[in-house]
Amino acid sequence: MKCWNKGMRLQLFVFRFLSFLILFVSGCDDRNAVAPEKDYFPLRSGLYWEYDVEEIIYTPFNPPASLSYQLRIIVADSVGSSEGGYIYVWHCFRRTSDAAAWQFSETWSARKYAGYALVAEGNTTYARLAFPVYVNRTWDGNLFNSLGADNYRIAAKSAGMVSPLGLSFNEVVEVEQENVSNNLTYRDVRKEWYSNGIGLVRKESEVWTYRCSGGTCTGEIESGYALRINLKDYGRE
Repeated sequence: MKCWNKGMRLQLFVFRFLSFLILFVSGCDDRNAVAPEKDYFPLRSGLYWEYDVEEIIYTPFNPPASLSYQLRIIVADSVGSSEGGYIYVWHCFRRTSDAAAWQFSETWSARKYAGYALVAEGNTTYARLAFPVYVNRTWDGNLFNSLGADNYRIAAKSAGMVSPLGLSFNEVVEVEQENVSNNLTYRDVRKEWYSNGIGLVRKESEVWTYRCSGGTCTGEIESGYALRINLKDYGRE
């Protein structure tokens, strides 16, 4: 009996020691674990986004023209890039209302390259986001095209936001593309919001010049545009 008791005590000691060791190592792993990278610009075949779009176009000799429509973007395909990674083909569709049929509009493309999220609209490629994402990070949104430099900035990161359509989105970053709001001759305010795991959820632009004569500007808009885009649906086909 005594030998059996000693053996049991030894087994019990070994069991407790091993249990403690496992818990200790697990705790160390938890403390050193790296949080998964957030994806504010997801790219996978079959993803789609549907937006409500409102535009106002200002021209010098005509009343402002208001446009209201819906935009659908779907990742239709992906092709390997010679520079590595994949280029994702976006098909864009438009319709005037929920009851109308989608009409093909144009083809864009998107990819992640050299630490940027790139969107090619026609023949012009814009760097919409820069990675990793952190507040006050700046980059040239026109780095991959021949246009003049246009510095973008991560203006804010938030736990969530409610869009003008009443939809809630978690983990949102605000990209300030330009913020000239107090100039007497023109206004250029452009912002985009991206949600983790979803992508672009909101976009607002106010870009116009004021009517000026003899060195005096009236504050009346002469030419330009206002744009509001809000995500209304998204998913994967």
